[in-house]
Amino acid sequence: MDVLTLQKWAYIDAVPSYNATAYGLLHHYSGISAADIDSHLLRIRKLAWDVSRQPFIGRWRFLQLAEPLDPYYQQVLFRLTLPKSKDCILDIGCGFGQALRQLRADGVAGSKLFGADIESRFISLGYDLFRDKDTLGATFVSGDLLDPDDERLDMLAGRFTMVHADSFFHLMSWTEQLYAAKRLIVWLRKDTNNGFIYGKHAGTIHPAEVALAGSRPYLHNRQSFQRLWDEAGEMTNTKWRVEVERTCFDFPGTPGHLGHCGAPPNLPPLELLLAVSHPHIGARIATSANDNHDIAHSRAPSWKPAVALQ
Repeated sequence: MDVLTLQKWAYIDAVPSYNATAYGLLHHYSGISAADIDSHLLRIRKLAWDVSRQPFIGRWRFLQLAEPLDPYYQQVLFRLTLPKSKDCILDIGCGFGQALRQLRADGVAGSKLFGADIESRFISLGYDLFRDKDTLGATFVSGDLLDPDDERLDMLAGRFTMVHADSFFHLMSWTEQLYAAKRLIVWLRKDTNNGFIYGKHAGTIHPAEVALAGSRPYLHNRQSFQRLWDEAGEMTNTKWRVEVERTCFDFPGTPGHLGHCGAPPNLPPLELLLAVSHPHIGARIATSANDNHDIAHSRAPSWKPAVALQ
């Protein structure tokens, strides 16, 4: 994709048409009047755009929350709100922390919510967006997951049992994805036997590395993503099962552009709702997370973030 095409695609001027989930969160959770929501969003988006001109900001992707009845979201919500539950969740690449606010509004204790992003200003803008600096109760940390010398994220080790990774893995090469997966596995709480990682990513019928805006992210189908987690599992003495639900994706300029839901089914790219889990002992795939190898300090290759797919 040429730079001009990317720039045009990456920014939408107006606030998207009414989004019941996002608007409901801003009204009922944040206490913003319905008449003020659009102007509030435009102000926050302008501030964020000045920080980083990434498509997830320009295209309002931060308003795309989980559907309340989505089965993966319901699974996470159930585990986090179950009486005496010890589950906690990390939102990796959390941006403004919108996914954590949705969980908080649905009754999850703030102490169970962790967020991490490479850009600390997004975390600060999240408090401005949702007006909950004094009430959220979540823990946020800024750092680079792919930099083994960045010790800021070390405080997350052993703090969570589930991971929300939305528009995350598709930003990286295969090698970088593998390193990120290994590090997240190692950071799971040591008594975790039912780890769960989920989120939407750009995918493709035929897995491949794609050249985009100076980066070469690797896009997956179910088989290739399972292969990635098989490799990560071998390195950490765990086993993982990948589930994929296909949706639509509107990213131009990649081979066989799929611009709408009605496009031919054999054309990439696709948007994939990916869920990765390692079940309890005795389930279809038995595993143990108690013998994870300590690979947190192995070095990832130097990299340049691929922001074009966010």
